[in-house]
Amino acid sequence: MKILLVGGNRYVGVEIIWHLLHAGHEVTVLALDAPPADVRAHVRLLLANRNDEAVLATLFGHEDFDVVIDNIAYEPQQVSTLTAALQGRTGRYLLTSTTDTYPHNFPRDYTEEQTEIREYDMTSLAEGDRYNYGKRSCEAVLIKSGIPWTALRPCIVTGPRDNINGSPAMRGSHWFEESTRSHFWPQRILDGGPLLMACEDEYVMKMVWIGDLARAFTHVIAHPESTLGQAFNVAGDEVWTNERIVRALAAAAGVTPEIVRVPAAVIEQAGLDYAPVYGTAAYWPLADSAKLKATGWKPTPAEQWLPFLLEANSPPLARAWYHTRIQEIALARHVQRKQGNAIAIPAAMEQRPRQAAPVPVDAAAATSGCLEAAASAAWQERVVGQHSANVPLPEFFKSFRGARVSGIGIGTWMGDISAATDLRYVETLVHAASRGINVFDTAINYRHMLAERCVGRAVQILVKSGIPRQALLIASKGGYITHDAAGSRNWDDYVRQKYLEPGLVSAEEMSRAHAINPRFIRRQLDQSLDNLKLDTVDIYYLHNPEEALAGLGEKASRKQLTETFAVLEEAVAAGKIGCYGLATWDGLRVVPDDPRHLSLAVAVAAARDAAGSARHHLAAIQLPFNVRDHQAATLPTQQLGRVILPALRVAQELGLYAMTSASVLQGAEIPQADESRLRAAAPGYSLVTAALQLARSTRGVGTALVGMRRIHSVEEAMAVAQMPIARELAGADSALPASGDTDRPLAP
Repeated sequence: MKILLVGGNRYVGVEIIWHLLHAGHEVTVLALDAPPADVRAHVRLLLANRNDEAVLATLFGHEDFDVVIDNIAYEPQQVSTLTAALQGRTGRYLLTSTTDTYPHNFPRDYTEEQTEIREYDMTSLAEGDRYNYGKRSCEAVLIKSGIPWTALRPCIVTGPRDNINGSPAMRGSHWFEESTRSHFWPQRILDGGPLLMACEDEYVMKMVWIGDLARAFTHVIAHPESTLGQAFNVAGDEVWTNERIVRALAAAAGVTPEIVRVPAAVIEQAGLDYAPVYGTAAYWPLADSAKLKATGWKPTPAEQWLPFLLEANSPPLARAWYHTRIQEIALARHVQRKQGNAIAIPAAMEQRPRQAAPVPVDAAAATSGCLEAAASAAWQERVVGQHSANVPLPEFFKSFRGARVSGIGIGTWMGDISAATDLRYVETLVHAASRGINVFDTAINYRHMLAERCVGRAVQILVKSGIPRQALLIASKGGYITHDAAGSRNWDDYVRQKYLEPGLVSAEEMSRAHAINPRFIRRQLDQSLDNLKLDTVDIYYLHNPEEALAGLGEKASRKQLTETFAVLEEAVAAGKIGCYGLATWDGLRVVPDDPRHLSLAVAVAAARDAAGSARHHLAAIQLPFNVRDHQAATLPTQQLGRVILPALRVAQELGLYAMTSASVLQGAEIPQADESRLRAAAPGYSLVTAALQLARSTRGVGTALVGMRRIHSVEEAMAVAQMPIARELAGADSALPASGDTDRPLAP
């Protein structure tokens, strides 16, 4: 038979193709992109949008098919468009529906007639309901079309090529994770570690092996006499819980599973982004397949298909939700110790360094080079492709040195020095990159060198998973004298032996724990590169240089700044940094007669002197800016020619890219007086989200930095990424209170 398969380039569709070919059918695939190479040569491929009426009319104007299989209809309009294009040109229409059309409010096996099939108003439905009611409406439209039809309603489909991300923790898998829902438990069973299960787990479900679902299509095609005008549930015979899945897979693998029951609240308190992907709540998607079995179709017993899931296990980096695995094991051991039945951990494991990278990285894949436009653009296109329903607006990305960088970046200052915080940062950075954020900001003193190591580990994971190093902007800072939290020496001994005795800092610099002299900064940069395990950082800031320069006087401070910039120009030439900048707290926001004041015009002049020409590499500044601390946009502090302007304005005029710190007040409570301004910036959103929208929409702001060490913080930031820039802020800063004239002429 001539068969048209709509949507044959992914998981279920590819399996259907193989079964149709094996049954001797001639297959045409209509899809947006090509199926995998192993089936491509065996099918006729039509690359087109199934929602485009004009294209469908052209494609099928002279085409006839014995059977159409519509595997990707979710909205009733999709079915009406296709049936109109194929009216009189097909003998039969098979629709992939779902058992989600049935209620799930108590555990029972639903039969085909126990749902209302009609066309529903889809305009105001939530996403989950939209899927359920959309499928019912698709069936209703198909029935009304007059084309002979059959609807197959599969339950949860499992198989090696699974591409379904459904996580009850509301986090889809990262784009680089090859395996997904079906591989969550097999991966954990095969690694031999403990398996967390929530004490409150009440989930009950049915699954169907993907081969059985594909065989259901060939079966109904071969048996029109008993299947035309009918809807059929497609499900295996077994009723599953998470524990039953685990025990059945373990039996197939020949191992005994180590199940650790943990209250869901404890998992949440541990900050663990973890939940079995089929769910744990009182939700029971069950369906009875007796009607289809009566026509001669039979599901494969689970013991026959479970080994195939184990054999299809992915390598560690590609495993779905596997980034939490270390935390899962740690929490399981903690719970076991609390319960008094801890398993002895080998001494070698106990002695493993906390900062060891979770995955090995090839020396050949070592990160190098500065941010490059081509790599950045390619990566962003990939992100958009993976998150097509929830992508940043184009204006989310800004231009910096010829490349696109995200308008929101991640800061890494806050948090204790525990291994748990390390893991949360690494996980959050990796997730953020998968969502389009490519600016990671750190410093050698943040968490006493641990923050840099977390950023480095995240970069290693991302590079190994396919994100080019050049698509990430990594910024670090030097200036504060710090010790190494991973070492055994206290701060005083460490600093004295490493910096004071070799003459890298003076006693006075050691006493204030801050220095930006050239010798010290050269050593700091090398230490940061070692911490990060990178050949290059894209921006290297002098960290709060006002602390070192205050009180030196104009001539001495200019001299020290020039000498240190000369070291940084050498680092650019050596490929250690891409450019450099000033990361300040007070220096750019205080008035010129304040001893902490830094002049951007003087800094640019010092950079020219250090470089020996106007082709210097001073390219960025970082300073606090938020609804409360808004001086960077509203207070004239920087002389430019004959006028004094706010720092953000002058940075623009001098060609310096501005990143804002404390964009959401570093988690502090937002003053009540500022709430109305935030409500105006982002109506209907949380104050934190509104604060970020205000910061990144303000004229002169390139990237707004926010400290993030939780997945949900990234998702909150991405809500801002999907908002248009608030034009009234970008233009006139009208949501900010006045702090005096923002364009003040100098006195004659």
